[in-house]
Amino acid sequence: MSTATDPDVRPGTRSFGRMADLLKELADTVAAAQESGPLQPVTVIAPSHSAALDVAHYLGRVSNGGRGSAGVRLLTLRDLADEIAAARGQLARRVPLPGVVREGAITAVLTEAPGLFSEVAGQPATARAVAETSAVLDSVCPADIDRLPPLVAEVARIHRKAAAALTSRWYTDHDLFTAAAAALDSPQILKRLGTVLAVQPAADRDPSAAAFRTSLVQHAGLIQFTAAAPPLPGQMVLSASDADDEARAVVRLVADKLAAGVPGHRIGVFYSAADPYRALLAQRLHEAGIEFVGTGSHGLADTSLGRGVTRLLSLDPAAPDLRIILDVMAQGSLHWQNGSLPSSAACERLHAHPPAEAEENDDDSELSGYEVQRQQDYASFMEFAAVLGERLTEVFSAAGWADAADALTRFVAEFFAPRSQAERPEVAKAGEDLLQVIRELELLQGIAPAPTPAAVRSTMERGISSHHFWHGSSGTGVVLGSYDDGVGRDLDVSFILGAADGLAPARIRENPLLPDSIGELLEAPLPTIHERTAALKEQFRRLLATGTERTILFPRGSLRSGGTYSPSRWLDGAEPSHLPSFAHGLTQGAPTGRPATAQEWRVRTLLANDAVDDAVLKSSLEARSHRRDGTFSRFNGDLSGVAGQVVDPQKPISPTHLEDWVISPLTYLLRRVLRAELFEDVTLEVQISKMQRGNLMHQVLEDYVRGLALGTHPVSSERLLKLAEDAFAATANPAWLKHTWERDQSRIRADLLKSHVTDDRERGNGWQHVAVEAEFGGSAGDPPVELKLSDGSTVLFRGKVDRVDRHSDGRVRVIDYKSGKSDKYKDLSPDNPTAGGTRFQLPVYGLFARRFQQDTGVEVLAEYRFLSSAAKKPTVGYAVGPDVVATLREDVGLIMNAMRAGIFPPRPESDRYTNHTTLMGAAGVRHIWEQLKSDPALSDYSRFFQEEK
Repeated sequence: MSTATDPDVRPGTRSFGRMADLLKELADTVAAAQESGPLQPVTVIAPSHSAALDVAHYLGRVSNGGRGSAGVRLLTLRDLADEIAAARGQLARRVPLPGVVREGAITAVLTEAPGLFSEVAGQPATARAVAETSAVLDSVCPADIDRLPPLVAEVARIHRKAAAALTSRWYTDHDLFTAAAAALDSPQILKRLGTVLAVQPAADRDPSAAAFRTSLVQHAGLIQFTAAAPPLPGQMVLSASDADDEARAVVRLVADKLAAGVPGHRIGVFYSAADPYRALLAQRLHEAGIEFVGTGSHGLADTSLGRGVTRLLSLDPAAPDLRIILDVMAQGSLHWQNGSLPSSAACERLHAHPPAEAEENDDDSELSGYEVQRQQDYASFMEFAAVLGERLTEVFSAAGWADAADALTRFVAEFFAPRSQAERPEVAKAGEDLLQVIRELELLQGIAPAPTPAAVRSTMERGISSHHFWHGSSGTGVVLGSYDDGVGRDLDVSFILGAADGLAPARIRENPLLPDSIGELLEAPLPTIHERTAALKEQFRRLLATGTERTILFPRGSLRSGGTYSPSRWLDGAEPSHLPSFAHGLTQGAPTGRPATAQEWRVRTLLANDAVDDAVLKSSLEARSHRRDGTFSRFNGDLSGVAGQVVDPQKPISPTHLEDWVISPLTYLLRRVLRAELFEDVTLEVQISKMQRGNLMHQVLEDYVRGLALGTHPVSSERLLKLAEDAFAATANPAWLKHTWERDQSRIRADLLKSHVTDDRERGNGWQHVAVEAEFGGSAGDPPVELKLSDGSTVLFRGKVDRVDRHSDGRVRVIDYKSGKSDKYKDLSPDNPTAGGTRFQLPVYGLFARRFQQDTGVEVLAEYRFLSSAAKKPTVGYAVGPDVVATLREDVGLIMNAMRAGIFPPRPESDRYTNHTTLMGAAGVRHIWEQLKSDPALSDYSRFFQEEK
């Protein structure tokens, strides 16, 4: 290892143990090269643009007494090749070959002559894999491909044919480096280059790049400067429990260095794997308020715009999946420029519970303003879905890629239009990048086969996923990047993360389309897996030379797989120190005493002193305490602080809403007052649900009985079955299993015929239908039912009864259909008409049915009729007399008093189906209720909350 202090300009390689020594020698060499004049040209090749900028800043500080040198240029090897080739005009009228164009040309060859790939030629992954191998074959494809193994020869054939189609308009990296190497025999070029120096040259995987570097040594006298350092005894090597703790520890250490006066731009943080370190480090640095410079944690694919476009392109234009549309709407980037849409939440509710269609033949029906608005909103949403499908059809049916790009541009402009003139910078940047991805599709015109939906989706998805955002500006914050980004940098402090086997080195996989075993058959040798691994180790050692102070970290465990990691074999037996966990750091301050984030400071302060003046934290702790200990407060459904504001006494209430309060008062508050409905996606069902079955049977019987009541149709089982068949056709879901749907239809037919036989028998006994779907208390229909309570107040009821019959002797009977079993209603009787205050439909419906009495002296009957043959009882009911009304008045009065007083405790619902209780966590809600149910504030209502036996 040379540490010579006498600079010279002779070709060769000079090696150092630290980057600082390399830079000093480099500055001395530049000074010697410009000894005859400060404008003597010097070309310095850096491993990256960031390293070039660092070296330029260093030379500017130390050259000519800090005045810098006008004759020094810094650039990467590829940039130099580009400059030399352009000066000779060897690649005139050709432009660099983008990966998307190469892949398009490969796709064209696979479509025309797939050869051995005939069974997978249509898969985008096939073209992608062959295109990646084709980029390697640019430099090494032999003249005689027949000597190659069949699969490799087939790839070489496709490569050659695709390359021939691209040569006239595009050039590859191989073309660029070859042209640049050939131009080095020009005295003018060599004079312009002057002294050529290279800082930390990386091992070239591309033989063309290696050949160009060799030509620079031969013709321009290239001098190469390398700095590499093995892990030294005593060097700080730390291990954390996992990558997240590793990132948190580094942020604490960085904060300490900043506090000690080290400028942020002199600190570097470098990781072995972008996933998970890039996002973790960006998040932790942001939380600590530490500015950083490097590739951001997010790319175009992570933005709502990128995700939205990708998701919408996955739709079938003929039948767009509304769930995907709702998902994109919920992300907030979708904005329909040519129309108006309800909010995403409103559209979700409309999708889960579409509005009922207005009956075209019912001139007397008048919908409420709320229902009219729902219908209008639903029509807008469905119109949007239809227009979206039409625009997707335009994209997917484009004749060429230029047309597809135009259609996609219009698509984005229509459905992802800016919401205002002043967009946030990150949103505007995402829009610009997306349009760039779309414009790249035009390059495929005349190269790739005509666009297909799969090709458009795949090309857009890959283009979107390849765009990453840059964070910060050079010199303004901590340097963040990969191991490669850290090589050749001028820094004071460097932190090296992820130094564990499996990450550094990561597993290198052999390319099955170009295996190492055929290396001797190629035009030029390619590095083998072992050589590439050795090059990665050398690159790691060069990274260790960066900075005068280095700290190496590695995780002991994996965040994802749950396995364990060992220190990297590249650490050569270094003895690591184990870092305590983040939780331990909160209590003990490890590894330093300085909290990195405001949150960490608050937690540490709380642990040290309970008296923390934080209103949010106090409320959170109070809520947790009350729910744990069973204190009935505002955190557990006690809304007494807003008593009288929850229930509107002038607004009619349905009897089922009272039943909902008894089942779970908190759920009643969420559903009926706050309108927090659950999203139930019926398109995910594999068979008809109980609710859908009940609605279907109700609709069929309603249509059938209405015809009998109006006298427009005779009694006819054939007509009943015809109505059922129409309902089946309207209700059928393609997602339902065919055999279960056929079974359910058969059962429904049998239940409807059973009901028909029962009704026919009762008509013969003197009963006649006088009303169907009779509504009261709504915007249309009869006035609400009024019930005067014992405290003098009045409660108004609304509802809709399935059927009202009248007997020839004057008796009136109200019937409510039930399509399920009768077990839930077994406790109903004349002596217990509300089943202990849990059932209120029958007595309220009975009060309404009194309006159909022709003689007030005759009795009014109310009954549930069970349509299913599985029900143990065909009917459950009783006569609605004074005693029944008295019980109703007492029970309703107690419940209304509770609601007016703001009593909404979290009594758990059944966990046998999805509801608010299961959404909140059934076990947690049950625990709260067990602690809460004996609270004195709930004692007056305890009889409603008896556990079912």
